[in-house]
Amino acid sequence: MSEPVDLLLLTWNRRQYVEKTLARLCADPSDFHLHCWDNASTDGAADIIAECDDPRIVAKQFSKENVMQGPPMQWFIEHAKTDVLGKIDDDTLVPPRWTETIAPIVRRHARAGMIGCWTFWPEDFEENRAAAEKKIVRLGDAEILQDFSIGGTAFLVRKELAQKYFVSHTNGKWIPIGRTGMSEDGYISGWRCPLLWAEHMDDPRSEHNLMRQAETNDDYRGLTVRAFSRTPEEYLNWIRQDARNKLNTPVAQQIRDFKRQQQGSLWRRARARLGALIRRSATR
Repeated sequence: MSEPVDLLLLTWNRRQYVEKTLARLCADPSDFHLHCWDNASTDGAADIIAECDDPRIVAKQFSKENVMQGPPMQWFIEHAKTDVLGKIDDDTLVPPRWTETIAPIVRRHARAGMIGCWTFWPEDFEENRAAAEKKIVRLGDAEILQDFSIGGTAFLVRKELAQKYFVSHTNGKWIPIGRTGMSEDGYISGWRCPLLWAEHMDDPRSEHNLMRQAETNDDYRGLTVRAFSRTPEEYLNWIRQDARNKLNTPVAQQIRDFKRQQQGSLWRRARARLGALIRRSATR
């Protein structure tokens, strides 16, 4: 058994998911320290966390408001005791002993960035296998399907990197670790090969998916779903396209495309501010 790692489980109003996520975590015989954060749930998710008595749970935090991802991640990094950290979202079913498989890679190799489980569907990889295999790189005796910015769940990273690339000024929707900056600086992030599949219950292909249940309210739609779609069909199409883009685009091109998007976004914001100043001056 490898050395323990620290894990953050973050949840908000997704009781039917988090009870499965937590049960799967607690069924894993691996050694880890679990930190749980509830973002002011009102549907009973907080009760699931409060009632769980697994001895590996070292901290439970119940926020009085939904503070998104920034404060929970900062709290977690400050309280974690081991050299390797990871995060689990409340809609993720991790495979057994995944931390024991990935932790030695991030501990052993200085160039390792965020290494995680595959959270798309297995068929997404198979449909793009030929292109994906060109993105597999070696880290010593390990193989990594490299990507410049893997998802913010079911991953491990060295604590020193989480601290170095922590971003305090995010809008809260995305994990506040600068994954793209990590890749720009030469760290290798991606998915361990052979792939370890972590089931994303928000994927409409999951039998646990709540979007297909008419009685569930809007709160059950995850942050990514809300950002990109309204219906299960729209979200599934977005997921499949996202997987194709990641598996078919070389990392260097991903970084160039991201920089262009950033520059375009900065220009749009500057132009909007200038327009606002002009309008304000015209009304004086």
